[in-house]
Amino acid sequence: MQIPIKKTLDKIPGGMMVVPLFIGVLVNTFCPQFLQIGGFTTALFGPKASSTILACFMFLIGSQINFKLAPKAIKKGVLLVLGQFIVGAGIGIFVGKVFGPAGVLGLSPLAILAALTNCNGGLYASLASQYGNETDVGAYAILSIKDGPFFTLVALGASGLAQIPFMSLVAVLIPILIGMILGNLDTEMRKFLGGSKLLLIPFFSFSLGAGMNLGNIVTAGGPGIVLGIIATFTGIGSFLLMKLFGENPVLGLATGSTSGNAVATPIAVAATDPTLITIATAATAQVAASCVISAIVCPFIVTYVFKFIEKNKVTQLKKEDIA
Repeated sequence: MQIPIKKTLDKIPGGMMVVPLFIGVLVNTFCPQFLQIGGFTTALFGPKASSTILACFMFLIGSQINFKLAPKAIKKGVLLVLGQFIVGAGIGIFVGKVFGPAGVLGLSPLAILAALTNCNGGLYASLASQYGNETDVGAYAILSIKDGPFFTLVALGASGLAQIPFMSLVAVLIPILIGMILGNLDTEMRKFLGGSKLLLIPFFSFSLGAGMNLGNIVTAGGPGIVLGIIATFTGIGSFLLMKLFGENPVLGLATGSTSGNAVATPIAVAATDPTLITIATAATAQVAASCVISAIVCPFIVTYVFKFIEKNKVTQLKKEDIA
């Protein structure tokens, strides 16, 4: 008896990413012991596996980037970073100026900035591989600088207290560069490696979900859920910039999420400003909830807009043929 698993996943917006991710969240919530069995099971499905699988994914993606196209990937990366940061920081600074440190709707400026000035690079890379080309995915190398508290500190007016960890950025670039070199040296290797990249998406998605917990949503309550929904719309800035500069705007929306690394941002920021310690704990729970919510909602938005744009293109072509 055949079960149409693949066809079913294809019918769900971002299904190959969302479904494994949500299963990972459920397993970690209700049966975390499974992830702690050890051996190959933990190595493949545990939350720490996401880093290794993503690194392999970046290597495969790098192999598909032609050296001639590298400048275009950098351009897109810069547009994605600026677009999402402008929207996210703008919302956080506005709340801080108007409502003060306490914020609004239970959300402090710290929580808002921590969640909205970061984005889930792995989620972006997965969506970019489905709805973009190699330069869209290659833009992840630039987008990765949004991990950590740096941009949050900049938005809080404390940029002098933070430094971008240069070696962390180098560590992200190395797998991509090695893949690029190999793919450009041999076109046959490029074809061979290119056929493997989509296979890693469900594995990465599950392990990413395995690092999340539905309890985060309960702990954060309504404010955390609201923050996650707001985070999914921060990609609008990147969408507009990409469109303005003649690039595929859909991938701009793929930046509308909260990075898993952002969960540690409130505490990191509070370490530089002790006055924020009292709200850092609540902000941490809310950012964690935002990470879960945005990781689930963002793919749906990207898929919907992609299909809507493609449908309009087909309609326009039909009208031109008739004319």
